[in-house]
This record gives sequence, C-alpha cells and structure tokens, in this order.
Amino acid sequence: MNQIIVRKAEINDVVGLSRLFVDFIGKKSNLSAMKEQLKMISDNDSYYVAVACHGNEVIGTATGIVCHDLVGDCNPFMLVENVVVSPTYQRKGVGKILMKNLEDFGEKKRCKYVILVSEIQREISHKFYEAIGYSTDQKGFKKRLKA
Repeated sequence: MNQIIVRKAEINDVVGLSRLFVDFIGKKSNLSAMKEQLKMISDNDSYYVAVACHGNEVIGTATGIVCHDLVGDCNPFMLVENVVVSPTYQRKGVGKILMKNLEDFGEKKRCKYVILVSEIQREISHKFYEAIGYSTDQKGFKKRLKA
C-alpha cells in the first residue's frame, strides 16, 4: 500500500468525510452545514480534525477536542470523537496512525489524558482501542439531547 498521509482536515475534504460518515452512521451529512462547522472548528485551536488520505482519497478521520479542566493542576484533557476508517482500509494501520496523530496533538496541548466513548456493540473497535493502550477501567455514560 502506498503511503498514508495524516493531516488537518480542509474544506475540500467534506465530500470524502461525508462518505466516511455514511459508513459510520448510515446516513448522509448536510454538506453545507459540514462546511460551516469545519470552518468554525478550523479557527479554534482546541479542535483538531485529522484526515488520513491515500492519494487524494480521504480514507479515515478522527477528531480531538481539548477540554480545559479545573481539577488539580488544571491540565486539560482531550475528548476523541468520530473515529472512522473506510472499510476498505480497516485493519491496515490507518486507525492507529490517526489515533497517534491525535495523541501527539493532545501532548502538544499538555493534555493529561484522552477520553473517548464507543457504542457498546462496536466490539471490534473496543479491541482496537485496547490494543493501542486504552483501558476500560472507567465507566462512560452518554445521554442524547433533543437538539
């Protein structure tokens, strides 16, 4: 396989991101809303949307968000969301490269730890996260809001 490049997402990546999210959540994204969100996120240095590319094709993505904390030394932590790799490229190291890229971003931002939530039925994803050093020694909760 040719070299995989991981970089910060750009506005012209929205079509490729949308394709990935169809695989992830089973429905199309609103491209104009996605462009507006990506513009806003790109201007906020607490956010990092990484894309993995094989040539010009977006084959994976992951988002890191630095959250500022008030506890102890007040070091921030990072929330990871929307980790998606195209089915064609799964089990080829793309997810590992994306997560390492986000972890590097978190370290530059002095984050104390990374937190993520994965749907309970995504057992293959859980094995992946454990294999790259994430533990399940905590219990996560999620509540959907009406928004």
